[in-house]
Amino acid sequence: MAVNRRAVLLLCGSTAGFLLLDLHKVSIAVPSIERALHPGPAGIQLIQAAYVVCFAVTLVPAGRVGDAGRRLTLTYAGLYLYLAASALCAVAPTAGPVIAGRALLGVAAGLLMPQMMGIVQQLFSKAERGRAFGVYGMCVSLATALGPSLGGLLVTAPLFGWRGVFVLNVPVGVVLVVAAHTLLPAVGRDQGERRRPDIDVLGLAFGSLALVALLTPFIFTTGRPGDVAVRWLSLVPAAGFAVLFATRGRRRVTAGRAGVIDPGLLRIPSFRNGVLVSLTWFAAGPGVALALTVYLQEALGVSPFLAGLVMLPSSATAVLGAWLGGRHVVRLGRLLTGTGMLLVLVSTVGTVAMLHTGLPTPVLLACIPMLQLVGGLGGGLVVSPNHSMTLMDVPATQGSAASAIGQLGQRISNSMGVATASMAYYSPIYGAGYTLTNAPALLHRHALDLATTTSCLFLSAAITVVVVDLHRQTRLRRQPPVPQPETVRAGPR
Repeated sequence: MAVNRRAVLLLCGSTAGFLLLDLHKVSIAVPSIERALHPGPAGIQLIQAAYVVCFAVTLVPAGRVGDAGRRLTLTYAGLYLYLAASALCAVAPTAGPVIAGRALLGVAAGLLMPQMMGIVQQLFSKAERGRAFGVYGMCVSLATALGPSLGGLLVTAPLFGWRGVFVLNVPVGVVLVVAAHTLLPAVGRDQGERRRPDIDVLGLAFGSLALVALLTPFIFTTGRPGDVAVRWLSLVPAAGFAVLFATRGRRRVTAGRAGVIDPGLLRIPSFRNGVLVSLTWFAAGPGVALALTVYLQEALGVSPFLAGLVMLPSSATAVLGAWLGGRHVVRLGRLLTGTGMLLVLVSTVGTVAMLHTGLPTPVLLACIPMLQLVGGLGGGLVVSPNHSMTLMDVPATQGSAASAIGQLGQRISNSMGVATASMAYYSPIYGAGYTLTNAPALLHRHALDLATTTSCLFLSAAITVVVVDLHRQTRLRRQPPVPQPETVRAGPR
């Protein structure tokens, strides 16, 4: 059976879109979860962090196993786990099962994401990948465009409430499972011999412990008098585990075995620079989305559905940005990502400035989406081209592993972005003795300013990385070509 490459590409992009959507859409339900389950700031942070951390730690081994000929097996396992974990979150009676369900959702996402990008790597040649990842990015943007609005609508519905954001996953998961069983068997036949993957379990444990220890003080900073100052000492074991992780990786490579991160991939300049961009860029977006959606609901009294609609224009124009980025990435490269980041910065600062004007809520709800159009376009110009530039020189046989490393950088970035922005937003509110649902509007505005500033610092760091990389590329282009030895032809005597 021949592979329907276009249909498989749409399936991979849509699956990735819904996995990334789970990073953001819970922000829509945060006020409703606070009212219903009373988890407090640390509990809300854990609901958000459980998904991102488990997503991150599953990526690399799943990528290795996928490259060893098991992409299809992991894809099916991830989809069924996605369904089961979504159902657990939807019926959870307390915050504990929600946190557990979010952790399982993160594992499912970690299993699936490397396989989706690895399949694209497998099916499309290097020359085709720019446009292929443009279509992939459009699917991701379309899924993230529709998700917040649908999730907000279900949260608003009395039948579901906060559970609506997880109920939405169930029909989506069923459709993805059916499509995978229909389209992917032909892809599986092209993978060749299965082999036993060489996974550094101990190195993965060191890396995971380093990430958890790094996030701990941010998650448990509530601003309340009961916060224990000793929590910041967890940064010491975080550094220690990071050193063990790096040392373990070097020793494995010296012995001729695979580490968690393949240093050979990091020696590919396009791949290494794409990962550095991801490490900074993906820390900015989740914090902005969280702060804005909570502020709209709790300070302006907007319903979750309307809060989702306000975010809709940004995701919709991201589809256009991804399409344009896919078409022009080969010619413009880092100029696209730099322009996109500047557009996002203008949109973010402009949105917060608009909220400071004191205009009536209906006027704000009419004006803010216009700024979101600009931000969405910029985001599309960043994500799709960066995917292409990160993976364009990676061999197809290492597609899942390379995707896993790239995604690992993104998820670490996401987790830091969410943790720091949440800490910045929640601390002044809970520290003043309020909760998200009863704090005055002025206090919410102060919290919004702090969270947005935190996110903009990450965004500024991402712009700096792009400028440095663009300068490097320009310098390389200006270097004279290396002269080749002339070929001497034997003429007639």
